[in-house]
Amino acid sequence: MSNTEKDDVKKSCGCGCSSAHSVSELPTGRRCFMAQAGAVVLTAAAAAPAVMAAASTILTPVKKHFDASKEQAGGEVKEYPVGTFAELPEDGTPLLVSIRDELVDGWTKEISVKGAIFARRVGENTVKVLHTMCPHMGSTVGFKAAETKFFCPSHSAYFDLDGKRLDVGAPNPCKRDMDELESRIAEDGMIYVQYMCFKSDSPEKIPA
Repeated sequence: MSNTEKDDVKKSCGCGCSSAHSVSELPTGRRCFMAQAGAVVLTAAAAAPAVMAAASTILTPVKKHFDASKEQAGGEVKEYPVGTFAELPEDGTPLLVSIRDELVDGWTKEISVKGAIFARRVGENTVKVLHTMCPHMGSTVGFKAAETKFFCPSHSAYFDLDGKRLDVGAPNPCKRDMDELESRIAEDGMIYVQYMCFKSDSPEKIPA
């Protein structure tokens, strides 16, 4: 990766701030979605097959929704609470959010980080959720705030705000757009996401 590409990756934190951050330097300012939940660390490498993340604590309003998500999930795809619609920037800037699950074993509760998503406003009381995993080879996609585009450092591919491919015609283009995930906004404003992964390097969106 050239110095220019490294500099580009440092702009892909997705928090909407003016400072440059790498994906592993997520800011914890008030503008970052679920900032009170603690720092979320994502390490992106060119050959990384999936997102690696860790969260130190869980936001209380989200934690109380774990049981509700288990009851409301339909079929085999589970819903995960990721924060409230009011926390999303009004200008539509995508925000990087970890997907966390609560595991209960007897008297022990453990928070497990399953992956991450980008969430953003696309209208009044409407949210769009995109998977951070690149459909090409499973690398981690970042967001370049200065260019308002998503970027995959693995094969230097760009996607627009809706996740549409911008590398069509390239020697090794992505075979499909970024994967959108089903989501809904509850009456109290909490956003629930049906988190799942899909097969890489396929023109079709096939559950993995």
